Amino acid sequence: MKKFTKELGPGWITLVENDDYALCRLIFGDGLEVDADEEETPLLKKGFQQILEYWTGHRVIFTLPLAPGGNDFEREVWETVMHIPYGEHFTTPTLLAALSLEDTEENRARVIKAVDDCPIPIFIPTHRAGDPEEEHDEEYSYPGGEDVKGALMALEHPLDLSLIHISEPTR
Repeated sequence: MKKFTKELGPGWITLVENDDYALCRLIFGDGLEVDADEEETPLLKKGFQQILEYWTGHRVIFTLPLAPGGNDFEREVWETVMHIPYGEHFTTPTLLAALSLEDTEENRARVIKAVDDCPIPIFIPTHRAGDPEEEHDEEYSYPGGEDVKGALMALEHPLDLSLIHISEPTR
C-alpha cells in the first residue's frame, strides 16, 4: 500500500491506494494511523487532481479505480450512493427504496451505518445521503465533520442567482 497527504479543499487529505492500484481510503487529516509508505504514485496524483477539479467546479464524476472493501451489503449501499447525481440528495427513505428495503428501524440503522463507514468519501459521495433540508442531519456523520460536508453540499448547490433581485440604482 501507498499513501500520500496533501493540503486540498477544506484541509489536509490523505489518499491511500491498495496493492491492486485502486483507491481504498480517503482520510481527512494526516493519515498517520495508516501503515503504508508515503509516496505520490501516479494513481494518488490523479486522485488529488480529480479532487481539485471537483473543488473548482470542473468535475462532477470521478474516473478512478476504487476498492473500498466492506461487506456485500455495504458495497451495495455505496454503489447506490455513487448513483446519486451531482447536486442531488437521497433521504434515508429514498435510499431504502433504491435498495428495495422495507423502511424499518433496523434497515435504516444498517443503511446509515454503511454510509457512515464508507472509507472513500467524496469519490463515493456520501455527503449526498441525508436530508438537505435539515440544517444538521443528525442521522449521518461525515468523516471530515459537518464543516466538510457543508462545504461539499455548498459546492454542489451554488447560489441560485435567479432568486436574487437586483434593483435599479436610484437617481
